[in-house]
Amino acid sequence: MYERIDRLRDELERAKKRKAEADQRVKNCEEKLKAAENNQIIAEVNALKLKPEELARLLQLATAQKSADGFDEVADAFGKSDPGKEKSEYIYEDEESEETEDEEN
Repeated sequence: MYERIDRLRDELERAKKRKAEADQRVKNCEEKLKAAENNQIIAEVNALKLKPEELARLLQLATAQKSADGFDEVADAFGKSDPGKEKSEYIYEDEESEETEDEEN
């Protein structure tokens, strides 16, 4: 008479166990992703061969300047500024390269 209820309880327990396992897999994946992102950031910073003070200044410039006007300061810090270019040309160049990458894929 209580067989159906017992089966449902068993099914509920199995589902809870699967959910806990899935939650743990999600947590593990998030940790791996965060570690990979951090490693990538470190690799890119190392590739620039910046001193800690230079990196701090660059990050300050990047976060303080949100408009296209601030791009030249950031570009100068990276050594990528071109005196012959208008500030807005840097932005268009980035957009064009993204479009080209999308078309190639």
